[in-house]
Amino acid sequence: MTKYFVHRICMFLSVLLIAQGLSAKSYIISPLSTPRQEMLDIDAESCNESCLWDLYHSGKLFSFVAKFDSKIKDQDLRAKLTETLNALGFFMRDNFFEKIQDSKKIKIALLVPKDIVGRYSAIGINTILAYLTSRDITFAFEVFDSKNEEAQNIRQTYEEIKQKKFNCIVAMLTTEGVENLLKESSISLPTYIPTVNRNQISIASIPDKLFFGGIDYREQIEILASLSKDEEIVEYDDASAIGANLAFLAQRENLNIILQETITNERAARFSQEIKNQEKKLAGRSVLLNIPVIKTGLILPQIGFLEDKPLMFLSTQINYNPSLLMLLKPKDRENFYVISSIGKTNSYLVEYGLLLGSDLQYDWVSYSIGIGTEMLFLKYANKVSKYFSEVLENSQVKYHNRIYKTLKNNFEEIKPEELFKSIQKQKELRLERLKTLEGQNEYDNNKVLHQENDEEDDQEGEIYTSEDN
Repeated sequence: MTKYFVHRICMFLSVLLIAQGLSAKSYIISPLSTPRQEMLDIDAESCNESCLWDLYHSGKLFSFVAKFDSKIKDQDLRAKLTETLNALGFFMRDNFFEKIQDSKKIKIALLVPKDIVGRYSAIGINTILAYLTSRDITFAFEVFDSKNEEAQNIRQTYEEIKQKKFNCIVAMLTTEGVENLLKESSISLPTYIPTVNRNQISIASIPDKLFFGGIDYREQIEILASLSKDEEIVEYDDASAIGANLAFLAQRENLNIILQETITNERAARFSQEIKNQEKKLAGRSVLLNIPVIKTGLILPQIGFLEDKPLMFLSTQINYNPSLLMLLKPKDRENFYVISSIGKTNSYLVEYGLLLGSDLQYDWVSYSIGIGTEMLFLKYANKVSKYFSEVLENSQVKYHNRIYKTLKNNFEEIKPEELFKSIQKQKELRLERLKTLEGQNEYDNNKVLHQENDEEDDQEGEIYTSEDN
């Protein structure tokens, strides 16, 4: 019995091991190299910087990429290479450009008036750390808090940074802070302002070592104005500084505004009670949204209940936010178009930023800080590939504004010519709906008229019958 039992156990274990062997997975790493994309240059002739610019401007992008030599040092050309590769869906090898083994240690300071910028101070810290860490370099980084933007505090903080021998500065200031900095301090270190556009500064003479990275809301409003130049517009503004600035910029464009309202938190919450008073003015018009995403999420569903809806909704960077996709159902954001200055950057940097709490895909301040950090970094390591394609023009980062429409779960770029076709189609569809509605109303009116005539005939018949009797 014991012998038989042992035999059965051995058979069971053998079957079990065979079954496990049949279903086992191999964890041995394949010796085959991972697939890669490679652009082959079939022309033996070399191509210098002038030649590369000619290829780029003539639209010969594949030749531009194939001819690009890793020894090219022109930062603008490198930026165009990054932009082209992103557009074509290709990736650059990490070691395409030479790595600097003896690069100097970069010492970068972050100047923040925490009482003014609040949470953006953390965004500044996270983005700078994400960029420098992703480069795998030696660096020194320190945060200097000026508390506020009073001229004396800004000057003292700037001097402290200079005394500690930092190479460069990222200063997260408002327009007022920048003007105080210029009045009280001598700009002797490369200083980048990610939060202000050069056009916002009233001082004409800008020091050579001062650079700006703020987005250009004026340019975005100009693009929206060109999209709605022949339309009547309903404009919703916000009482914040950004909302007031956008309202001012829109006013400068001489738009055909038939209704302008400031949407407070209270008005946004009870917008359903006000919508009836605005229904006729919203019908078939363009709506300019100079309000943040939360308020947009409150009022658009109420507008969505209208029978005759607006032609389209337009907004600037203020509504380029993934929260919009969660707050609004797809039907409530049909014909919604938003402009963004945020371009594509290195995917590794984006992921690193998200881990540290910095969103380089949707937060323009994070994106601007990333550009500035790279600009300062390249002064000490000019042989590395660029993560960003933007360039400096007259001490200001030059952004490429793109128009986006919303899909179910994301934003998708739409070309201006495609947008104009969509607008024209919406106009045609609206006219068809109005004609159908007008025909239905006419039919209903005639039907009611016939019913009234029939009732009158019946009443006359009853009168005649009673007289006969």
